[in-house]
Amino acid sequence: MTQQLTVTSSPEADSTGAVPQVVASLPVSLHPSDDGAAALVAIAGDGGWAERAIAAISSGARGVMVISPSPADVAALRERANAQGVPVVIDTEWAHNPAVAASAPHFASHNDENSLLEARVNAPAGADLDQVLLAQLALIRAAVDPVVRLAYARRNEHGYDALAQLAGGAQATLTAILTNAIPASATLRIIKPRHAVALGLPGAGTAAPGKVTVSGPEGATLLPTLWESAHRAAWRRLHDLVEAGQTCDDLAAFAEDAALVTEN
Repeated sequence: MTQQLTVTSSPEADSTGAVPQVVASLPVSLHPSDDGAAALVAIAGDGGWAERAIAAISSGARGVMVISPSPADVAALRERANAQGVPVVIDTEWAHNPAVAASAPHFASHNDENSLLEARVNAPAGADLDQVLLAQLALIRAAVDPVVRLAYARRNEHGYDALAQLAGGAQATLTAILTNAIPASATLRIIKPRHAVALGLPGAGTAAPGKVTVSGPEGATLLPTLWESAHRAAWRRLHDLVEAGQTCDDLAAFAEDAALVTEN
């Protein structure tokens, strides 16, 4: 039987991660609470979020959701979370969309030193570029491979272009465009001489499905679509981790990606 867990969140987390809407969509698993002793705590990822997450764990939180984090030193948070067995899930714009997991085996079959990954995101004008890049790096890590090297060709108030290398040796181009002319979205694409894999994702604020297209000599196949937002999938994951008494490695992955962001 599914265990219903209470959720508390700050106004900043609510506005960034649509927390009330997600909780309302999972009534069997989650229940909103104003009690400081809620089982799950949502934290906005602006300045000081790692310290607020530590405070939540110290106050008895069984799970923590960090929404759209900015770069931060998470060493102390990792130590506290691991010591107390508390999962800390990093909820970025695209990585938890169900289409990402569906695309991963197909990207893996074409991810080698001879591959070029094309990655692009569209984000609202004025968005924090470090947060945008962290979300893009998390998406690439979840769908294809971690980025291990990164160099900007352009970075300004309108976005960035960067060249990167993945852990498996593939090269990548990363682009971000900040604009209000089109909705937030992300795409990943690998094209080989006879095969291609493409992933297209909407922003986390909609349950419109991501789309995965696999192409080859026999034609193009659109994989089955799953109608769930990335935010909702992230909360289901946190609930499942807490219910199973498990932790996760989101903070370790975040620390690696944040190091790339801060050193460039």
